[in-house]
Amino acid sequence: MLTRFICFSLHKSANSVSLFNALKLRPLQLCVRPIATSFPPQQGPRTMKEERYRKKDNVPEEYRIIYRAPMEYYLSACNLATTFSFAAVAGITAYGYLHDYHTMSVPFEIDYGSLTVNENDLIIFLGFFFLANVMIRVMVNRYVLRIYRNEDDYIAIFEGRFPFTRRELRFKRGNVVPVPEGGIVPWQDARFKINDKNVLLLESHFRTPSELNNMLKQYMK
Repeated sequence: MLTRFICFSLHKSANSVSLFNALKLRPLQLCVRPIATSFPPQQGPRTMKEERYRKKDNVPEEYRIIYRAPMEYYLSACNLATTFSFAAVAGITAYGYLHDYHTMSVPFEIDYGSLTVNENDLIIFLGFFFLANVMIRVMVNRYVLRIYRNEDDYIAIFEGRFPFTRRELRFKRGNVVPVPEGGIVPWQDARFKINDKNVLLLESHFRTPSELNNMLKQYMK
């Protein structure tokens, strides 16, 4: 009886080993495939947006855009508002001078409903009005919208003197120098000079950080 039990146990163990060997999984085989890590060249085909800007700014085809500032439409609105406000004040002043010149006496008062304005109030109002408009115009005139590059030649695009126009400034590599902080113009760290002209450049909006360094005089070899 004992012998029969031992034989049965050995037979069962042998069958278990065979079953385990049959179900044993093969070692995991890894298939390694090369991954393409090459990036498109920096001077690749122009995008539709870049081509539209180039035609809008009337820039030669060999130039590529390396800088594009935000808030272009806000700058255009400021340009339009300051131009028309200056024109409106100048027109009202000229009309008042020609119409009431012979009857005007100093001091004078202007009644408009419950509001009474004398010459001192008018001078203060006009002073603040012109100061605010001049500050806005200074910022608009210094704010660079876009910069294009062709080798060592650059073209900077600004808002025009009049609404819906553009101005350009051509310069060479090394003609850009940073300006020490000071004055009342915002973005103190964005102040530069191009050909001795004060401009505003936002460093984070260049295509690559090296583009600004290549323009600066202090980095020229």
